[in-house]
Amino acid sequence: MSAHGDGLQLPSPSPSQPSGPASKDATTGKPRRPHNKSRTGCVQCKQRKVKCDETKPVCKKCENHNQSCSYLQTHPLKRSNPTVQSMLASPSPTSTTPVSSSSLQAPPPQPSSALSPPTPAYFTMLDLEILHHWTTRSVESFVDFESCVTLFKVTVVEMGFEYPFLMHEILAITALHMSRVKPQKASTYRHASDTHLATALALFQPQMARLNLSNCHACWAFSTMIFTHGWASQDANKPSTLFFTPPTSLLNDAEVHVQWVKLHRGSQVILHEMSPQLQDGPMEPLFTPWKNIDPEGSYPLLANEEELLSALPATWINSPRLSILEKNILAETHRHLRRIFSLLTYNPEISKLSAVMSWFSMISDGYLALLEQKLPEALLIVAYYCVALKRAENMWWVKTKGENLLKTVILELGGVDGQWDRWTRWPVEQVLSGESKAYGFWGWWRDPETGYR
Repeated sequence: MSAHGDGLQLPSPSPSQPSGPASKDATTGKPRRPHNKSRTGCVQCKQRKVKCDETKPVCKKCENHNQSCSYLQTHPLKRSNPTVQSMLASPSPTSTTPVSSSSLQAPPPQPSSALSPPTPAYFTMLDLEILHHWTTRSVESFVDFESCVTLFKVTVVEMGFEYPFLMHEILAITALHMSRVKPQKASTYRHASDTHLATALALFQPQMARLNLSNCHACWAFSTMIFTHGWASQDANKPSTLFFTPPTSLLNDAEVHVQWVKLHRGSQVILHEMSPQLQDGPMEPLFTPWKNIDPEGSYPLLANEEELLSALPATWINSPRLSILEKNILAETHRHLRRIFSLLTYNPEISKLSAVMSWFSMISDGYLALLEQKLPEALLIVAYYCVALKRAENMWWVKTKGENLLKTVILELGGVDGQWDRWTRWPVEQVLSGESKAYGFWGWWRDPETGYR
């Protein structure tokens, strides 16, 4: 008996039998093409009986077939998995070139399944455990209104069966959640999360290059979830990178920092190109609550919020440092901020999470440019936004993000005793539960000698 899995002794080639280029097919008599077998290839290539090139994290043949590749799961890399930051940093996983109207059509019919049988995705018992956690626990703390819970628990999972990149992202973000709620197995779940994320991104990019009426719903669901994944994976013990890169003095050369707001721009690209199809398709529950909202309508505020938010424009209206264009951008963003606070108070049809996250769809590229420049007046608007963000932290991936973002903004503004202290006092009181308690939270950027890192 041999060591082969079937327990049979395979005969060795006889010296008298030709091999290599000179060998011939016994039936046709034609020379056989020589080839080297891949014994460590992915499961999918073995099932298709083709040679795997073993490219990581997805082999070229699986990528060409738009199928999930088991390579990382069956043959893990010797080196450690890349970080979430490095996987999402470059190129942007949700970026895409403009889609022409001629390309917005269903893909042509595929060849007969007899010619190219579909290859099943390879998933483990751990993956089944993770998927079960998603449908029974994670999804309830992923979104905060019932119709959307059903959407992500049922519809999005069903789309994941058809589009493996989406299923891998569901498993990636759920495994990340499980690493928080089951700390005794945190390393196992984090490894699974990183593996599924790498596979999801590799499978997603070819789909975005061929965005059409069939895959747009899965692509948009993916881009929405990858933005959430970005939020969830941030380290609360380090400065926030939601909107801008932290100060150079806080950077670690080994780390890659992503401005997470740019991930949201990817979903906006898809929404812009495919808006009618998305709003009337399987993702429709996300749009329904907003159909009766007038973007140009009036938005009343609570008396104290009216007073505080109405005073904020005084920081830029008469500033000689700012151009007319910059002042207009700040005024427009300020109107969007007022709308968020009004929706949180007076529109129960819009969930708190939806209201707070809608700000990312409202703010302009011009405002993001001001944030990248660390313009103090633009940073102050973010400080006030942190108050709204704090009110949506019942979702696990939002928890602590308001605190972390506010501390980062105040650092950029020069600290707690800087010239902007008057304007940051209310956000500090609301988000950090009072100034005296707040200042004790800032050990991650305080330096004993200088006061700042």
